[in-house]
Amino acid sequence: MAFKRGWSEISAVRLALGLMVTALALCIGLFVYFVATGAQLTRQRFDERAVAASQVVSTNTYWIAEVANQTLRRVDTALGPAMSGQADEIEAALEGLPAATEIYVIDKDANTIYATIEGANRISVADREYFTTLREGAKFYMSPLLTSRITGDHIFVFSKRVERNGLFAGAIMMSFSEKLLEDLWRTLDLDMQSTVSLVRADGQLMARYPPADAPIDLGASALFTDHLQQADAGTYISDSSPVDGVARVVSFRRVAGTSIIALASVATSPGWNTFTGAVVSVLLIVSPVVIGLVLGCWWIVRLLIRDAERAKELQASVDLNTMLFREIHHRVKNNLASVQALVRMQNIPDTAKRDLQSRFAAMAAMHEHIYEQDRYEDIDAHDFIPPVVEQVKQAYGSKAQLHYDLDHVAVDRDHATPLALLLSELVTNALKYAFAEEGGVLAITLRARPDGRATLIVRDNGVGMAGADIDKSMGMRLIRGVVAQMDGEMEFRNEGGVVFEAHLALSMASRIQTAQAG
Repeated sequence: MAFKRGWSEISAVRLALGLMVTALALCIGLFVYFVATGAQLTRQRFDERAVAASQVVSTNTYWIAEVANQTLRRVDTALGPAMSGQADEIEAALEGLPAATEIYVIDKDANTIYATIEGANRISVADREYFTTLREGAKFYMSPLLTSRITGDHIFVFSKRVERNGLFAGAIMMSFSEKLLEDLWRTLDLDMQSTVSLVRADGQLMARYPPADAPIDLGASALFTDHLQQADAGTYISDSSPVDGVARVVSFRRVAGTSIIALASVATSPGWNTFTGAVVSVLLIVSPVVIGLVLGCWWIVRLLIRDAERAKELQASVDLNTMLFREIHHRVKNNLASVQALVRMQNIPDTAKRDLQSRFAAMAAMHEHIYEQDRYEDIDAHDFIPPVVEQVKQAYGSKAQLHYDLDHVAVDRDHATPLALLLSELVTNALKYAFAEEGGVLAITLRARPDGRATLIVRDNGVGMAGADIDKSMGMRLIRGVVAQMDGEMEFRNEGGVVFEAHLALSMASRIQTAQAG
């Protein structure tokens, strides 16, 4: 009863509000999941594009370095021992080179011996690091980003020391235009904010496209201070490029056999702008649905508030009726107690007096049980039968032992009185006729049946009963009457005492179930 009352106190308005909040939370959760998943996929696409681009740049850079190395060696051979090789021999060594490359041969005094570009002999490279470093003993040199003094283009240079008889005899330089990276950048289908770059191992920028405004030292950037310290290849997010301040996802690789790092940087703002546009589009589509959901829930809450007010009024009426029922059962129980007192004062035989008292006691016990348990529809036979039987035993002052084996069977209010009278008569007969004064054992069993009915067995270990006694007793006629009232079948038999067994319908529901099964 308390369980039902606890559930009945749950507010429908609060439940509706809870469902609305849950639905909104679910929508928000799904939207957050969509945004988080979309953001993760967008970042993953940045990483994949950057990694793929850096692999291409690294491979091409490796071949650029190999071409430079092999070309410089072939030119050195073509120059001959006296560095007086003919132009056609040198040109044969240069066959098949990319269009964006130029070759220079410089003697030990920085004079131009040979050049593939016109006007090179008018420019001195005596102060260029790619010459001075070789003069000081280096075998090969690779320059950072330079500006050509002849064309004004951005270039980077590979140079080789030339020795004759163990002495410095000059240098061979091979320059690559930064435009070489432009062709590579276009094949990767990158946007204008995404870049490809070559950087020396000391952090000096060698080439970049789109081009940088001037040479730059990246040695203090996170690429060199952190990421290259941990691995030769990887990917990281740069919130602000040291060259132009643009946020990018950067993928880097050390080019095998060289001191060059190949970079591919994918700008994040275009991708995030596309993603933001998709999120806004989803919001524009979903917002009307969510607003409609909120308005619908608000209307439902209003209806529930009205229903709750009516339910309060109905509950007040139910509470009043419940109070009246309790009062009725309480008064009936008190009236039966008064009748019992009147019977005790009457000048009638003691046997008849005890019979009346036991019947009134059973009826009073039934009403008291209903009153105390607040059960006005179905009552539980498991809890109902013992107090009825105990009242009858108390009325006779018997010493008989009572044994119960009762299932939890529902008894409706229309069958509670017949069941109480039946128990009263059965127990009265047992206490009056079955036992001597010291008492015996009375066992009461109630079993639920699959067909919705119940089997009641009342067994004593007394002297038994003759068949003729059954028909003559007024109590037996009363027993038959109440059994019939409960749509039952019954029998008496002697088995070490009297055994009463009946199959009863203790509720209207069990009667209907039996009728349907029949």
